[in-house]
Amino acid sequence: MTFTLDRRSLLKHLGVALGGGAALGTLGLTSRVARAEVAASDLKFLFVFNNGGWDPTTVFAPLFGLPTIDLEPDAQPMEIGGLTLVDSAARPSVRGFFERWHDRTAVINGVSVRSLAHDICQMVALTGDSTGLDPDWATLLADARRTDFTLPHLVLGGPSFSGDRGAAVARAGFSGQLDGLLSGDLWAGSDQEVRLPSPAAERVLDNWMRRRSGARAASATSPKEMVLTADFDEALGRAQDLKGASHDVSFGGAGNIVTQGATAIDALSRGLARSVSLSDPVSWDTHANNTQQSQLFEGLFARLTMLMNMLEATPGERCPTLADETVVVVMSEMGRTPKLNASQGKDHWPYTSFLVVGPGVRGSRAYGGYDPLYNGLLVDPTSGDADEGGVVITAENVGATLLELAGVDSAAVLPGSRALLGMLV
Repeated sequence: MTFTLDRRSLLKHLGVALGGGAALGTLGLTSRVARAEVAASDLKFLFVFNNGGWDPTTVFAPLFGLPTIDLEPDAQPMEIGGLTLVDSAARPSVRGFFERWHDRTAVINGVSVRSLAHDICQMVALTGDSTGLDPDWATLLADARRTDFTLPHLVLGGPSFSGDRGAAVARAGFSGQLDGLLSGDLWAGSDQEVRLPSPAAERVLDNWMRRRSGARAASATSPKEMVLTADFDEALGRAQDLKGASHDVSFGGAGNIVTQGATAIDALSRGLARSVSLSDPVSWDTHANNTQQSQLFEGLFARLTMLMNMLEATPGERCPTLADETVVVVMSEMGRTPKLNASQGKDHWPYTSFLVVGPGVRGSRAYGGYDPLYNGLLVDPTSGDADEGGVVITAENVGATLLELAGVDSAAVLPGSRALLGMLV
């Protein structure tokens, strides 16, 4: 029998054999590495989507001294840990975020999204495909353990694509539709009179629906019918479980990533969800006056700091804090052009950057990059390091990396994709 021991396995076995974090510290390994040793299958995920397309040269892409790239006039290189970023006096929250969490933060630069259209880029960035028929990364991660959660993928904001995993996804609705559905208040705005059943009658109806749904699933004959009836029966069971949780949790989808984040953290800490998607109600689609990008990044990182503080202040299910078992993925659907246009703004660009923060991530460094023409660098698809014989990083590479981080065989879920395994500890 052959036995392969990689860096990830070595750290895990050392932690067990030597008694956890204290023993690892004697070996010169940081406490954050020790804290990252939550089981991959127990990791939770928060996705923060920024609609409209951000400009990586404002923060993530330090492309100084190139006539082909327009940076801000006051932009300066910022070295934090192993990261080189773009600094400005107008963005203290960006600097503060990386100073505090750089060691668990990976930047992925030069990710190809293959289009200049918002809807296509959203689909590619989130699913790796432009048809809208495939599930997004948050849904795939949740689906891997969907029988363990009432709301495997809870969508509080931003785009989402359920594909053929619709039974794993619940959208809260931007106007609190999920809360209204659970409480019955949703019917108050109906132009038809709705009389809700009594609690006793509702229990009778629920029990009848479960028996009927289970019998229908058991009698299905064709493969498609089997899938649809099983998904319906599963979703019905979740809906009934959700009724009990609705008395303790509000699923409002309004507000920014801080207010949405409070709901997300409640759902994650209670074990209701594995993945939660958030989004600020602002647009990054700035075709004029590119200084708006600086303001947007400052606001985003101020709110990300509050989100991380909330994660660190919340007890985890298996770790001291929820931050020790939650991976935060921050992204936008596209980048902005390297040069300013006539309106001193930047237009759509098919390369962008992702941010991944949390346990299991080899942080304090960037993967991939941009060439002098602001195209994605060729990289070794396994390590993420620059390699002239390599490939451009794609959204599929990012999705495969997240699946591997969660202990899911990415090759089985995304055939032909390759994870950036060098990004994982």
